[in-house]
Amino acid sequence: MSQKYCQTVYEAAMSNYENLFAEWCIYHGKQGCLRLAREYGYGLADFHTETEIKNDLQASYSILCVRAYLLKPPIDAKEWISEARNGLDRARRGRT
Repeated sequence: MSQKYCQTVYEAAMSNYENLFAEWCIYHGKQGCLRLAREYGYGLADFHTETEIKNDLQASYSILCVRAYLLKPPIDAKEWISEARNGLDRARRGRT
């Protein structure tokens, strides 16, 4: 299920690439990439176990981030995972 989520997010981003990743758009540059990571992590709270989350966070950097930023991501895997984890934690806090 986790790879399907990652692929779905990637496909959604790519279907509207020019409106999401251009200089004036929400996912442009480092801050935009951090935003994408947080939003991605937020969605993980819906249907993953801790083991699945850990595996998904590691895989999502290359499946989503590296590909979405055309092999030149503005952040490294450690930053991606950390920011996605922040989004996940925020989602969980909001549900308690």
